[in-house]
Amino acid sequence: MQKLIDEFDHLIEPGTIVTQIILSGVVDDCGYLIQENDNPDFFSVYIRGGDGLLQTIGDFSDREHALAYAARMVEKYQAQLTDNTRKLLND
Repeated sequence: MQKLIDEFDHLIEPGTIVTQIILSGVVDDCGYLIQENDNPDFFSVYIRGGDGLLQTIGDFSDREHALAYAARMVEKYQAQLTDNTRKLLND
């Protein structure tokens, strides 16, 4: 798991204020990405910065790696979770 964290940590600019960590299942529907959590093709972890913008910081093929990474980012940044992310982390 450490390797995955190292791969994506550089995507967050130093000094960024992280206000939310978001984990979402994603379905690739003919080139259109749709957030969905029941039967996703892959999982994405996002941050919402103090500027309100979303930034993808990791894509994962399996739920367990995405959950572990999202949990690590929550611990690192002490950021709030969206309700859906909290549900996924606690399932």
